[in-house]
Amino acid sequence: MRKKNVILLFLALSFILFYGCDVSVNRSIHVRDGERGGGLTSVNGSIQVGTRCRIEGDCQTVNGSIQVGDASLVRDLDTVNGRISLAANVVVDGNATTVNGSIVCGAGSKVHGRVTTVNGRIELKNSEVDDEVSTVNGDVLLLAKSLVRGDIVIKGSHGHLFDHSHIDIRISEGSVVEGGILVNDPDVEVKVYLSKDSTVKGKIKNAQVIRE
Repeated sequence: MRKKNVILLFLALSFILFYGCDVSVNRSIHVRDGERGGGLTSVNGSIQVGTRCRIEGDCQTVNGSIQVGDASLVRDLDTVNGRISLAANVVVDGNATTVNGSIVCGAGSKVHGRVTTVNGRIELKNSEVDDEVSTVNGDVLLLAKSLVRGDIVIKGSHGHLFDHSHIDIRISEGSVVEGGILVNDPDVEVKVYLSKDSTVKGKIKNAQVIRE
């Protein structure tokens, strides 16, 4: 816990040094529907972006969730402790990354970079990711004709930081992975549930495939 607190403090101070007065400390940031603006940074607060917004900078928070409303355009989304939730038809012109928390992408949403968690579930619903989808400890779910143009990667835990025994990857309802599925952690059991109407075009390595 002590090491984790030091890391969080370092990140918080880094945000303050680099972003100065643009940082919100101990309160959440709310962007109203239809607004435009630059990057959003919070320490100990959530970031909520309304519908049809255009955010021309990164959204970053240390302790808090990030929520993006329908038909909004944002850049990189990055949180240390919190979930990332995209509503319908959101465009992320960058990456969506969280350390501890889930990532959910709603119908019609597109992420032009990577979707990455360390400890959290990833769920795509009729959405697209242009780069890889990766996690260390979390299930991955592709639904409703979702598309991943890169690989799905289960990364190594680097010293058994997480007490996990298995990870489920479910690809169903006409979803497609144009890359492969790569499991880099030899200590975790990964099962890939692949429906008959879904496809993984690349190789599946170090995982059990269950066809449905």
